[in-house]
Amino acid sequence: MDYHVRGKIDWTDFNATRELTRVLLHHDYGLNWWIPDGQLCPTVPNRSDYIHWIEDLLSSDIIPKVQADRNTAKGFDIGTGANCIYPLLGASLLGWKFVGSDVTDVALEWADKNVKSNPHISELIEIRRVNMENPASSSEELNDEPGKYGQCTDVDFDNGKAVVIGPSPPAHLLMHSGIGKSYGGPPILVGVVKDGEKFDFCMCNPPFFETIEEAGLNPKTSCGGTMQEMVFPGGDSVFITRIIEDSVQLRQSFLWYTSMVGSKTNLKVLISKLWAVGATIVKTTEFVQGQTCRWGLA
Repeated sequence: MDYHVRGKIDWTDFNATRELTRVLLHHDYGLNWWIPDGQLCPTVPNRSDYIHWIEDLLSSDIIPKVQADRNTAKGFDIGTGANCIYPLLGASLLGWKFVGSDVTDVALEWADKNVKSNPHISELIEIRRVNMENPASSSEELNDEPGKYGQCTDVDFDNGKAVVIGPSPPAHLLMHSGIGKSYGGPPILVGVVKDGEKFDFCMCNPPFFETIEEAGLNPKTSCGGTMQEMVFPGGDSVFITRIIEDSVQLRQSFLWYTSMVGSKTNLKVLISKLWAVGATIVKTTEFVQGQTCRWGLA
């Protein structure tokens, strides 16, 4: 027997990637974790990078804190999934409080199980069901010329940084969430965030793909993922646009609105949409782990 042979992970085997994730979370973060077959299995380094990027944003004091007298950050995870990875990492690493939302019974059940399997942080995390009987809708299109309510400066995509400075849009636009075509479907933030709630940030690993066939094009990996986790009409660009639309209505509820983005092309499109609603500060970063590259937008 050759004891010098190095072990290998078969990245095309969902069971192997799930077991690796379980071991990493237990060994490196002291977390008990599991997901059923077919649910999205997260890559831990990528998710940890996102958490630490938000930590940097909060510590930068670019924007005053939502509640100056509160030391513990509070985040909202849009579509937390069965894996509940962001609340678990944020609570275990930094002691952050979280609300994690989702729409499917399986995701809600297993997210709750993963929280309860870690009693040392369970009081920091709330799992919240999205009310599917109250679909979100937008009531107005923003047809104003590009850049009218925002001026972009210091944009450097290669270094992963951008700052947008500009005036706020007029009051009549602040009353509505629509910066694009009207949409239906489950609420994302409006209708899920409760009246009077204040968060330091929201974060999201959005559905990156337009079809389930597109989601399965990479033959080198098997990370699972359901239709709800992986697919959205228009992909992540449209999904994140809805977050931007909701942010106009909930501008006083969050310090930072953030999301992961699947491509640099979509990143540029989304920054343009942020100009249109009068974003005053925009930050971007790049998450590179292995052969996969994602971008962060705040």
